[in-house]
Amino acid sequence: MSDLQKLAEGILAVLQKAMPRAMDIRLADLQRTFGGNARQAWSFELAWQEEGVDHSLPCIFLSQVPGRHVDTDIEMEFGVLKGLTGKGLRTPAAIALDVEGSVTGGPAIIMERVEGKADAVAFLKDQTGGSSLKLTQELAVITAALHNVDWAQTGLHPEGNSAKSAVIAQIEEWENTFIRHRQEPLPAMAYLFSWMKQHAPEPAKLSLVHGDLRPGNFLYDAKGITSLLDWEMAHIGDPLEDIAWIYRALWSPEKFLSLDEFMVLYEKHSGRKSSRRNLIFYRIFSEMKFAAISVTASHSVASGQSSNMRHADRAAKIPECLRLCFEWIDSENWEVADAAA
Repeated sequence: MSDLQKLAEGILAVLQKAMPRAMDIRLADLQRTFGGNARQAWSFELAWQEEGVDHSLPCIFLSQVPGRHVDTDIEMEFGVLKGLTGKGLRTPAAIALDVEGSVTGGPAIIMERVEGKADAVAFLKDQTGGSSLKLTQELAVITAALHNVDWAQTGLHPEGNSAKSAVIAQIEEWENTFIRHRQEPLPAMAYLFSWMKQHAPEPAKLSLVHGDLRPGNFLYDAKGITSLLDWEMAHIGDPLEDIAWIYRALWSPEKFLSLDEFMVLYEKHSGRKSSRRNLIFYRIFSEMKFAAISVTASHSVASGQSSNMRHADRAAKIPECLRLCFEWIDSENWEVADAAA
C-alpha cells in the first residue's frame, strides 16, 4: 500500500467518526497541495450519501508540522470555524478534527476547500493597483462584519473579568512566547512588553479577533474575496488589533488604500468610531507579536525542531520591529501625556 493510500484510509477513518449519519463516504483525487509555512496540506473530493441524498464537497486536509513558529490550538480553531459555519461570514465549513494526529502524527483539521488563491505576492505586486484596491476595500467591509459577529457562538471567551484584562492577556501570551523561545536576553523586547501592559487601552468593545488577518490569509478570485483562512490565532479581544496587523509593513496594502481610508470604510460598516491612539498602540503590539514569532521561528531551527531555512535568520527581523515601536511611542509623546494625566 502506498503512502497516499495509507493517508486516504486515515482521512476516511476520521471522516467516518465525524459524520456518523453519512453512508458510503468516498475520497477521490487526493493530492498534496501548499499548506503554508506551518502545515502540510492535501486536497481531495469528498462524496457521501445521507438519508438517500447524494452529497459532494471539495475538501482540504491540513496537518500541523513540528517546529512551528506559532504555538496554536487546532481544537480551538476547529471550534471557531464550526461556530462560524453558516453564519454569513466568508469562512470554510469545518468538517472533521483529528486532534490526536492519528493520520500524520500531527493534529489535523478537515475543512471545505474554497475556490480562489491566497497569493500575497501577486496581490502586493499588482502593477495597476485596481484589483488590489478593490480587494482591500472589500477586506475593510469583511473585517467590519467579522467584528460584528456574535462571538459567543464560537466557543471563545475573553480572558479576565474586564475588556482591558483581555487585552493584557494577549500581551502576556506573546510575552511568555518570547520568554520560552529567546536565545539571548533582548532587554528592549522585555521592556516593550512591560510598557504595553502598563499602557494597554480599554477597548471600545470586545469582538472576535482573527489574529492573523492579512494578504496571504484570504482567498480571492476575479470577483473578490472568497474566504478568510488560518484561524489559528483567533481570540476575543480589541478589533483594532486585526486592523493594525493588516497594515504591518511586510504585507501592508497601504499603496492601494491608506490606513486612514481603510478606517473610513471600516467605521462606516462596523457602525463604530475608533481611537487613533489605540490603533497606534496595536501597531506597536503587532510589531512585538511579529518579533515574538520571529524569536520562536529562529529558536525552532537552532534547537533542531525545524529544518525550514526560511526561519533560520528570522531574529534579524527584530531590530526593525523595535525601532518602529519606539518611533510610535515617541510620535505620540506617550510618556509626557501620561505624566500630565
